[in-house]
Amino acid sequence: MLEVLLIILSIFLICFVSFIYVLKHERRTLWAGMTFTASLFTFALLIFISLMDLTDIYSKNHPWLISVFLLILLSILAFIAGTILVLIGMFIYNGIKIILKEGNHWTNYLSLGLGILFILVLFIYPNFGHFYINDWVTYVYIFILLTTLYFIYIMIMYTFTAWINLVNPKNPHLDYVVVLGAGLLHGDQVSPLLAARINRGIEIMKENPGSKLIMSGGQGGNETIPEGVAMAKYAEKLGISKDKIIIENKSKTTYENIMFSHKLMGPNSKFCLVTNSYHVYRALVLAKNQGLKCIGYGAKTKWYFTLNAFIREFIAYVVITKRLQITIVGIIFVLCSIAAVFDNLIL
Repeated sequence: MLEVLLIILSIFLICFVSFIYVLKHERRTLWAGMTFTASLFTFALLIFISLMDLTDIYSKNHPWLISVFLLILLSILAFIAGTILVLIGMFIYNGIKIILKEGNHWTNYLSLGLGILFILVLFIYPNFGHFYINDWVTYVYIFILLTTLYFIYIMIMYTFTAWINLVNPKNPHLDYVVVLGAGLLHGDQVSPLLAARINRGIEIMKENPGSKLIMSGGQGGNETIPEGVAMAKYAEKLGISKDKIIIENKSKTTYENIMFSHKLMGPNSKFCLVTNSYHVYRALVLAKNQGLKCIGYGAKTKWYFTLNAFIREFIAYVVITKRLQITIVGIIFVLCSIAAVFDNLIL
């Protein structure tokens, strides 16, 4: 048992050191989430095996320790099962709520659809899909299950990485605070969502004396003025002087927000991106793809909107990394196809 403990301790130290390395060098990759969760998992495994070892040593004189250990194990399993059920419930509840509040748009069905998919794949088919072991449909289900589990894993890593990138404990002094635009109300009015971004940007600017705000956003098809102009007017009403504001009014996408805003900065400038919390990580990935170093800050968003928006952001991230995702799903498909052919040939 001592040898096992030493092996797991070594793995934990490797994972933890890797996590610290990623934090210091480039935390805008999924390696941040992967090394963090690997550190948590191996640490929990270390504690679990230590408890097993202690229980084995002292159970002869203290038989009640076995009951305590089993209780801890059952509690962990119950927590995992409960977490899965709660997450599915949140997906469905938030999905219904956002449809009722935000309207009948296809993007508002993402949360509800994901919750239903999890129920179908994880619960309904295993209990009611009575197919023979050599039936091709079984392998179709296995392919769907493995693909679903893969994307659940990637989503978990994405979530942890996104949280990590919202925390900025030791920040360099910022020269610019880039506030990313969003759609305007009635063609020229800042929406509550966009106002939250601007308010957060003003807070950060005040924490960095001498810094300037860059209001970034072009003019959409149903807008009468560029978003950057409307954002600047909103900030001026809050008492921010014009000389503290730079307007970027050409961008149409988040990628262009970052690219055009960076062109307005001085050389070797340090800057941050301000957007809603669910959007920060994808914005940072787009900045990384342009070779730009920056940090991100999140503005508050209505809680019922956040989960659906986060799923939309995750899908957008999958699109950004589509070559990698297609490759991995393709590998899963090939392996399932080989297994199905091999199984049918034997039978």
